[in-house]
Amino acid sequence: MSRVGKLPVNIPDTIKVVISNGVITFDSGKTKKNYKISNGVKIDFSEKQIKLSAEDNAQSDISMFIGMDRSNIKNIVQGMQVPFKTVLEINGVGFKTNVDKGILVLTLGFSHEIYYAIPKTILITPEKPNLLVITGEDKVLVGQTVAEIIDFKGTEPYKGKGVKILGKAIIRKEGKKK
Repeated sequence: MSRVGKLPVNIPDTIKVVISNGVITFDSGKTKKNYKISNGVKIDFSEKQIKLSAEDNAQSDISMFIGMDRSNIKNIVQGMQVPFKTVLEINGVGFKTNVDKGILVLTLGFSHEIYYAIPKTILITPEKPNLLVITGEDKVLVGQTVAEIIDFKGTEPYKGKGVKILGKAIIRKEGKKK
């Protein structure tokens, strides 16, 4: 069995859990999320812990689904307690960002501004002139939003201009020699 899948997921007192027909419903009072378990995975909820195991007639590669389901459940519970946060750094002369009515406006050195519609559950706040803080309860959606913003102008290796995750090392290249 998966090593990750063997570990139980602890549920805090602030989150209510309801399990029915392979669907787990999490309710924290302000948000409600559902997660459907993979076929062949058995759920055991007791003492504020969710444990996953394989059903008796499950296929042989069910271990990877148990580990995936356990990680997804843990991320949902963790996101309901403390939202996930990623900070983007924007480097370049004249590069700037602005948030206006659910739309992120990026000026990244192109002949035009880039408009990005912010997903409903994601909060984007510009900090300083060159930092962008992205927060949300869904880890996958936060990561997808970060990836889409970086895709507009990824960091280039010669001068380091572009958008990158704060603290991420960029492998720099040496320019032409005379």
